[in-house]
Amino acid sequence: MKQKSLVAGGALVAAAASFFAAGAELAVSPQQTQSMGIVTAHPSRDDRSPLQGLSARVVVPNSQMNVVSTPLPGLVETLAVSISQTVKKGQVLARIQSPALAEAQRLFVQATNQANLAQATLKRDESLWQEGIIAESRFLAAKGNQAEASALLAERTQALRLAGMSESAIGRLRSARAISSSLDIASSADGVVLEQMVTVGQRLDASAAIYKVAQINPLWLEIQVPVARAAGVRDGDPVLVPQFRARGSVIAIGGNVDPDSQTVMVRALISENGPNLKPGQNVEATVVAAAPGAGGGWRVPNSALSRQEGKLLLFVKTPEGFRAQTASIIYEGTRESAITADLQESDEVAVRGVAALKGMLAGLGAK
Repeated sequence: MKQKSLVAGGALVAAAASFFAAGAELAVSPQQTQSMGIVTAHPSRDDRSPLQGLSARVVVPNSQMNVVSTPLPGLVETLAVSISQTVKKGQVLARIQSPALAEAQRLFVQATNQANLAQATLKRDESLWQEGIIAESRFLAAKGNQAEASALLAERTQALRLAGMSESAIGRLRSARAISSSLDIASSADGVVLEQMVTVGQRLDASAAIYKVAQINPLWLEIQVPVARAAGVRDGDPVLVPQFRARGSVIAIGGNVDPDSQTVMVRALISENGPNLKPGQNVEATVVAAAPGAGGGWRVPNSALSRQEGKLLLFVKTPEGFRAQTASIIYEGTRESAITADLQESDEVAVRGVAALKGMLAGLGAK
């Protein structure tokens, strides 16, 4: 009895396996096709093929890189952040002790006092001139002095702005006259600290770089493509980094050849799973480029593809229903994929209702 059960079980397994054989036919009537919501479409020719194993480096786009520097010479007193730390725009990253800042503040306070005095003198002389007590020339001289003092104050104020002082700090200096040599260096943008170029206690010249801060999403991929295949690469071609499941597309193709490696630099913008990559990282990339004469590829929606027992299948419409056709992936996109399969341009493949056909193939649905 037990032996008969084993034989019967083996027969069922063999029968099920036959459903997964390449070319298995499924009888599906037009009424069933409609009731199961099956929709078909013609596959499109695709003459592209993957250039695999290309050497590439992850880089930050130039527009997303910022250098934080000191506007004045001084001594590094504190460093508030370190490499790989996320920072916000306006966040204080370092503090510099700068005698030049104290001097700039002293000149500002002096210019403020001169401007206030010139304004008071102008107001007094204007009143005396209107009363006929002083000559007009004296009033005009006071007016000229006031304009000159205002211009000097504007110059000193701009110097403090260029030194990195905020408007609120300048306002406090104007009211309190408290001079300080401490200069806070703030980030000019949101981002991640990629590099620290100084240490605490180091003396810096004006404009010396302190940190590199970058926005690391999106990222670029600079790919070295052999010159023999670079002619087939076009803007917009898909780019994959399979190991890190990152995707993107070509945005620029170099105009010169590296004399040592005989490669052309192709730049791609990573649009999917960019955080899986790190700036400066070396990776292997795949560029899906045109391969004239290949002619064996087809482009179908991802919804048309199904996996069954390790095989990639799609369902081709036949007069009696559908045929389970095996396929191989050339490249997989977000909405469409390129495959190799035994297809004709006149064929139609199921792009909706594929789950129902897969169930029938497994012997689980209608027959």
